[in-house]
Amino acid sequence: MIPKRAVLFSLLAALGGALPAHAELPVDEITVAKLAPAHPYRLYYTDVVLPHMADGKLTVIDGRTLKVEGMLSTGLFAQTTLSPDRSEIYVVTTYYSKLNRGERIEEILVYDAKTMALKEEIPYTARHAQALPYRGTLRTTADGRFIIVQNATPATSVSIVNRHTGKQVAEVQTPGCYVVYPAQTANRFATLCGDGTMLTVSLDNDGNPVSKKKSAKFFDPDGDALFVSAAQEGDTYHFVSFKGNAVSVNVGGETAVPGAFWSLGTAAEVKKGWRPGGYQPVALHQASGTLYVGMHPKGYEGSHKEAAKEIWVYDLAAKTRVSRSKTIPATGLVVSQGEAPRLFAFDTAIAGIAAFDGGRKLKPVRSAAGFGDTPTQLEVQ
Repeated sequence: MIPKRAVLFSLLAALGGALPAHAELPVDEITVAKLAPAHPYRLYYTDVVLPHMADGKLTVIDGRTLKVEGMLSTGLFAQTTLSPDRSEIYVVTTYYSKLNRGERIEEILVYDAKTMALKEEIPYTARHAQALPYRGTLRTTADGRFIIVQNATPATSVSIVNRHTGKQVAEVQTPGCYVVYPAQTANRFATLCGDGTMLTVSLDNDGNPVSKKKSAKFFDPDGDALFVSAAQEGDTYHFVSFKGNAVSVNVGGETAVPGAFWSLGTAAEVKKGWRPGGYQPVALHQASGTLYVGMHPKGYEGSHKEAAKEIWVYDLAAKTRVSRSKTIPATGLVVSQGEAPRLFAFDTAIAGIAAFDGGRKLKPVRSAAGFGDTPTQLEVQ
């Protein structure tokens, strides 16, 4: 009897001899595609990726097509922002020596927004806010010289880092206050406080604090708190409240100056519980003075994080609503500036984005989902 192994080897040899000869395949070369030139509709979608938080990311998306253009790794509980000229992306993040434990290391990462290449790693004291990404937890001064970082240990403070030298200049204690609102015309920033006031910190040319002044109390943090995410217009920030009111605050001076509150809805709409909701519920197209607010019905105490069902559009100067449009469940809004604005609504639950032709009567253009896990911040070029 011929052993089975011998039969198998004979069969393989016969087949091998019968197979045609082929030229050797060329060696694959790994390359990195170049990012397309920047355009007014480029989006920066920051994802804390709650299912695997040590591996956060920022996705760059073409808002015209809703196709991914690029991606950055951002580490654990990263906060992100863009330089004023949109040439750089800043990420303050945390790494642990044993992934989820061990020595805590923090850095401010500087990426080239044109190429996504890492330009610099700035060492940072391990105290930045371990929180969901929000606009205002990382910002810069108006001229871009200083990076401003929100800290929480859990005591709140703000650190000033010189972008050019990579050195931390100062840490400013801001007890009970959170999120940074830089002025446009002066070297200062304000922060929103839990006692219903705003604290303004003025800086000298080297980034050191020279004064800290609180405003008078202008909102009720228990009865009708403000969302920390606000729409900036120069020195003025436009806020909305949990119960559906709006207020504008000028932070250009040594003390923040609030305007008068006004209601986003009619008495009947307020009675039906229409309220703002989400992580980033307000956006402003500056040239036209058009304000967009994400609203949900049947609001109640604690519903301020619920996704919007409609987008209400306002003439900001007249403080009047001009239209309302249905939307995908929207946890945030952002609008492009310049001509032909486009409004983008994002849904954290499905990592989705819906695009609308802007203006004062919104027209749905397209939508897509699956851009990550749990993104909570969207910025536009």
